[in-house]
Amino acid sequence: MRKVYLFLLLGILSGCAPTNIKVTNGENLFPANEKFSLQNDLNITEIPSLQSLIQMQGLETLVTRGLENNYDWKVQLAQIQVVRAKVGLSISGSRPSLSTQIGWREGKEKTRESGFAEEPLPNWQGAASFNWEIDMWGKWKAIKDSSIMHFYEAEFYKEAAKISFIHEIAQSWVLLASQTEHLEILNKLIESQRKSTQFYKLRVDVGEEDNSTLAKQSLAYQRLLTKQARLQRLLEMTKLRLQYLVGDSLDTTLPATHNISKIRLPQLPKVFPTTALKERPDLKAKEAKLRENLFLEKSKTYDLYPSFAFQASGISMSSNLSEPFRQWKASIGPVLTIPIWSPQKKSQLKVTIAQSELYREEWKASVSLAIEEIESATKSFLMSKNELSLATDAHQEAGKISSVTKAKFKAGIASMLDLWADEKELYETQSQLITARLKVFQFALDLSKALGLQMGPNS
Repeated sequence: MRKVYLFLLLGILSGCAPTNIKVTNGENLFPANEKFSLQNDLNITEIPSLQSLIQMQGLETLVTRGLENNYDWKVQLAQIQVVRAKVGLSISGSRPSLSTQIGWREGKEKTRESGFAEEPLPNWQGAASFNWEIDMWGKWKAIKDSSIMHFYEAEFYKEAAKISFIHEIAQSWVLLASQTEHLEILNKLIESQRKSTQFYKLRVDVGEEDNSTLAKQSLAYQRLLTKQARLQRLLEMTKLRLQYLVGDSLDTTLPATHNISKIRLPQLPKVFPTTALKERPDLKAKEAKLRENLFLEKSKTYDLYPSFAFQASGISMSSNLSEPFRQWKASIGPVLTIPIWSPQKKSQLKVTIAQSELYREEWKASVSLAIEEIESATKSFLMSKNELSLATDAHQEAGKISSVTKAKFKAGIASMLDLWADEKELYETQSQLITARLKVFQFALDLSKALGLQMGPNS
């Protein structure tokens, strides 16, 4: 199956690059009529959103706040503006240039007309020049397309960073929900163990138990307290991380009861891996990088061809600004440049060709890795759901045993110790159930990230 995916994706690499692409205000997708491989024949509605996979109260609000407040994300946006400006700089090289200057000078000159006698130079001098290289072979068009590809590369990497950012918030969110519920269960277990320890202490006081049994109960109690302190520390660290990601306090965002058991389990998204790969922005970025260099390769090739330009210049010299054209000269006409020996340009072309091969292999490797990520995340997700099913069965069995023991205790045929022992077992299986549930969410988010899923259009 891996080879099939790779074959399909490599087969669409051959396409024309966009030519007249308008770069404006975030409309940075390739036009539908262009044969950019990663968008060919793609129905965007086939790609689900993250909300359709995982429905968590407050998550969308956190993501929105994070995209508004997080400084790392703001850096990403600022970098895009720099790239946008550089694209404009590259494209401007194909446009005509016009320059003027005016200056004042002191000096004397000797000319044949004056019999080599010293004569003062005019104090004022003005100059103007015009230059326009005609794009005979398409060199400047290739440079323009290369620059646009560079912009798209940056845009796609920004989208990839956005996906990673969103999923880190979601991972922290489910981890916090798991830790919160773990702490609640642990507190109940500690209370049960405290009662058990006190009961044994009373039995020791009346001589019905020895001190070793009490010591074991006390040790179990202290271990639970240690576990509680550790879990509280981890929970606070998760809160701080989440708070940093959203760039704000969590007090107004956390629901009153943020437990992972109350979040609906995610379902396997109904999307073909090849369809998802076409939308992964990191793969789009890799392809854009390759196409950028292919256009650059084309421009380097045309740079070895003759070039044709139209040039005009004029100089005006005067001792009095009221007579600016008292002494002047001008020139106008076409200029043909024919490269005869350009070893440096040829070497640059060879380097660019080698880079194109490098970027092509990097793109292929990225596709192969992406396929592996999807396959691995899918298998892990399905296996984690099986683990959750087993943990659920174990918890249900522990619940049945606890119910029977309670009934026996009421009937006087079971002791308080039996009741507490079964209660502890019930809490432990519940804790294992929460851990298994957390793994399902974590692997679901891994799969979501591998598929390139984002929040909905409102995020």
